[in-house]
Amino acid sequence: MVENGINIKVINTNKFKTICIAVLLRQELNRKYVTYNAMLPKILTMGCEKYKSIRDISIKTEEMYGTYIHSDILKKGDNQVIEFLIEFVEDKVHLEDIFEFLKEIILNPLVENGQFKEEYFNKAKQITKDTILSRQNDKKELAKDRCIETMCKSEKFGILADGYIEDLENNKIENKKLYNHYLDILKTAEIDIFVIGDVKEETIKNMTLKYFNIENRNYKPLKLDFVYKEKVRENTVIEKCNITQGKLCIAFRSNIPANHKNFIPLLVGNEILGGGSGSMLFNNVREKQSLCYYINSFIYMFKGIIFIESGVDVKQYEKAIKSITENVESIIKGNFNNDNIEIAKNSLCKKYRGIVDYNTATIDYYYTNYLASVNISIDDIINSIKSVTKENIKEAFKNIWLDTCYFMKGDDIDR
Repeated sequence: MVENGINIKVINTNKFKTICIAVLLRQELNRKYVTYNAMLPKILTMGCEKYKSIRDISIKTEEMYGTYIHSDILKKGDNQVIEFLIEFVEDKVHLEDIFEFLKEIILNPLVENGQFKEEYFNKAKQITKDTILSRQNDKKELAKDRCIETMCKSEKFGILADGYIEDLENNKIENKKLYNHYLDILKTAEIDIFVIGDVKEETIKNMTLKYFNIENRNYKPLKLDFVYKEKVRENTVIEKCNITQGKLCIAFRSNIPANHKNFIPLLVGNEILGGGSGSMLFNNVREKQSLCYYINSFIYMFKGIIFIESGVDVKQYEKAIKSITENVESIIKGNFNNDNIEIAKNSLCKKYRGIVDYNTATIDYYYTNYLASVNISIDDIINSIKSVTKENIKEAFKNIWLDTCYFMKGDDIDR
């Protein structure tokens, strides 16, 4: 940490010809402000006091040998993160010029009459709305969102980080309120600066102190503790939607945090279950029984949730659920062999080795692990995966339980 809630992580490597910097403003997910936060990365990259339009920003990045800048909103567990990502050629552009540019974009927005420029406010509002609608139109993503909303309705994790249409349509967000919220974020949010490239941590610290010395900061430290859940009665939800292919989502709780010794065996077990084309779910539910169009499983590491998603015909709905739960039970009972384990290990190791080929993926890996209180390199996690045994997997899976089953079906079809 530099000071005032500004955290720095430098991943030093000479593998890339570029340096990539991520400035991440982090807050707890809050239904009241989630749509405000979703608008901010959009409006801040439209123009600032020094570079007053997208065109001016583009001209400046071209002058810096095609420097790339991107902004986004991220969801990391119970956190909502406003991300600014910049990548530049290290031997063509001075690091100080990059930090000065980032300062202008993030700290000196274009303000008129004590609020954001009205034109940019309206544009950001429309882009945010389009983003939300795009996710809603993708029924696969919508089903995942609805399942998590249902499962985690009493948790911050159930809040959608992209925001809510009703906030935008009912004019709940006014320009002046958004600007004041932005000023509050600068003072209260935790700020994480992650850098990858051939650069020294001391240099980044000095640049941060020079260009991000925000006055009157009163940041609120975020608790990142894992919340253990009590086993509850299975929740089944069926919703109608204008679709032809049903979307089935099944979520299991494990109560295993990412920094627990059983988490990596949980990863390997999940890979055996539904991690790819060699998995049980793919081979049994899709290929042998033809009960679904697609199927896979993954883990929400911040919550220890094993999440299975599938495209299912409504007539096959009950058969699919039965087959999926039987395959999960097979993992719990240890009804898999060494070949299954080795295929899963090789698949996972390949995925992790692939991370280091991309600087943005590497930043995301270390940032996600930092938030999850995990301190393990990619080489170390690969070695840990290789050492997982069948007994380790059975131990990780022995106490999982089915929490929520969500099915989205066509609105003109009765079950």
